[in-house]
Amino acid sequence: MPKTPDADLTAFLSIFRPNPQGVRPETLSERLGFGAEKLAAIRARLGEDGFQIDVDAEGRWVLAEAPDRLLPYWVCAGLRCDRLAGLVFYQEEVTSTQDIAFELMVEGRPHGTLVIAEHQTAGRGRGTRQWHTVPRKAVIFSLLLDLEPPDTFASVLTIAMATSVARAIQDVAGLPARIKFPNDIVVRGRKVAGILLEVKDYGVPKPRAVAGVGVNINQLRDEFPEELRESATSLREESRDKAPLRRARILRYVLRELERWLDCIKQGQYADLENAWNRFSAMEGKDVAFLKGGEEITGRIVDARIREGLLVRLPGGREERFRLEHLTDLRFL
Repeated sequence: MPKTPDADLTAFLSIFRPNPQGVRPETLSERLGFGAEKLAAIRARLGEDGFQIDVDAEGRWVLAEAPDRLLPYWVCAGLRCDRLAGLVFYQEEVTSTQDIAFELMVEGRPHGTLVIAEHQTAGRGRGTRQWHTVPRKAVIFSLLLDLEPPDTFASVLTIAMATSVARAIQDVAGLPARIKFPNDIVVRGRKVAGILLEVKDYGVPKPRAVAGVGVNINQLRDEFPEELRESATSLREESRDKAPLRRARILRYVLRELERWLDCIKQGQYADLENAWNRFSAMEGKDVAFLKGGEEITGRIVDARIREGLLVRLPGGREERFRLEHLTDLRFL
């Protein structure tokens, strides 16, 4: 499995992304320190992967077309992350990106190691659920994460992931994303993304987490299994013009947002993340039922906080706080 991004390809494409009008070869050469022969070789190499670089009337090189593939060097072009995606593992088809990420954990790969696949054949969701994908139509990835600080709960990381995905859907796709607690993202009531956060020690010195994400991007309704067509959707299906979206752009946005939230968590600064999470989840004031230690609890959510959990007004009027990591099967009534 490739372990790139290829640094030369990433640097080359990073210059084109903010310059859609094109770049002169001499400017590329000056900024990259590459001669004409190497620039031509890079252009040819990118052409093999489906990138079309034309030359306009004034001699500028123009990125005319980019393939809708999550190639590591393309994802990292202009990514602007300091710690996430420093090491990327990419493959067209895998059984599960989560399984590969755990293997990399045992190997001692660093925080931020990213595993991307164009398709997975045995993707798993929460519990015993499976995650269905169509080749090259979704964003599927797993991230190897350190717990920073070490006592960080998985529920906090899930909130950071969910908020990052929801904001990407809102800002890039222009769709009304909502977080369905704890780990689903819905658009107009149908599931468009799921998050799986797993923490295991696997014999490593300290527990680490693997965050798996699947986002339905360009699937059409008839590409979903018949039993999922009423409950699942894609960003393309929910868009007004049904036009395909650029998957790499959405993945870059999620990674940038997540890095920002992880930095806040590391520094113990939760206020901005908490506000964003509450905007996307809108839990306050909702009647709710959930399980805590096998006992069903019902009531109305008074407020929702990341570290303290849910403050719930119980049927008798008493208010009680419940930590998020202790709750299962939460549903709104």
